[in-house]
Amino acid sequence: MKCVKLKYLLGVVLFLNTQCKIGNIIQVTNLDPTVVLFYDKNSNSKVVYQIYKYEEGVETNLTNDYAYNYWWPKVNSNKTKFLCYQSPKISNKMLENKTSDYANASLMTFDIDGKNPKTIITKGQYGWKEMGVAKWSPDGTEILMAVMCKDISRGSNEFLWRLVVTDSNGNNPKIISQRKGLFADPAWSPDGRRIVYVTLPPNYLFGVQDQFEIYVADYRKNLGIMENEIRLTFDDKYCFDPNWSNDGNRIAFSKCKFFDLIPLPGNADIVTIKPDGSDEKIVMDDNRINGVPYWAPDNKTLYFHTLGFGLDFSIATCNGVEGNKKKIVLLGGGNDRNLYTTPQVVFK
Repeated sequence: MKCVKLKYLLGVVLFLNTQCKIGNIIQVTNLDPTVVLFYDKNSNSKVVYQIYKYEEGVETNLTNDYAYNYWWPKVNSNKTKFLCYQSPKISNKMLENKTSDYANASLMTFDIDGKNPKTIITKGQYGWKEMGVAKWSPDGTEILMAVMCKDISRGSNEFLWRLVVTDSNGNNPKIISQRKGLFADPAWSPDGRRIVYVTLPPNYLFGVQDQFEIYVADYRKNLGIMENEIRLTFDDKYCFDPNWSNDGNRIAFSKCKFFDLIPLPGNADIVTIKPDGSDEKIVMDDNRINGVPYWAPDNKTLYFHTLGFGLDFSIATCNGVEGNKKKIVLLGGGNDRNLYTTPQVVFK
């Protein structure tokens, strides 16, 4: 299975010092001054995706290389570096440049100000076919990702999506998902001792997206494996993009019938759940496609990207505890058809 992401359409226009309504959605222009947003963005003028930050009303392009697409920014815990993927620009004007080009991706790191770019895993390195959704460990010493690769050490010669950990320089890869299956969308717990991810139930080597569920497992760093797998969700909907709250008390993710992602306006809800699988709660259900939720340090606010009828890909927030209260912080569209996606919020 390919890790399915909602990052092919995106958008942002920055309107300062005003508020307006789009249907029942309030666009907020006074972003919390203690917040810095990192995201990837495309527009008619730039054509390719680049990494940006938005701080105190100012947007800064951190990559500035229009020969490639740059996407999926993730900042390390001490806020000195971010990692992202690089993939070739599509020269055919009939085709859209995109994020989530897993088959052509190289993994890079940059200093937090966009300087000192370094490729740490090149396309095809280690014999991998595809890779994506990389994230730093909480202590910054490891990187967790999904990879389409073989697992020869366990006697598996099939190319399957597996969970892999490397060191912070992209070296010494270890496949930590032990059973055969299709694994996607991994994320660390705040203490780095557990991992949440998406996969099929045991004994399902293949399946349709609506059979994929959220699981958590213990991560044994000294052994390089996951164990004590626990299934959190039990339904007939596609569950994806899980992300742990900073206090470890809840996990946010997106959920929908898979084919609701395809025709606009589309519909994908944001859901939170406790790490033991209890107290599942829908916190954003507005008949739009909402994805890649990311918790703010207050453990109440969720940032995510959103789109739907009359709304290009934008960055929004909602209350992850009480639910709903959706606010647009970066509005997609405008004359330049800005498209924004995969936000990460970082506090100063």
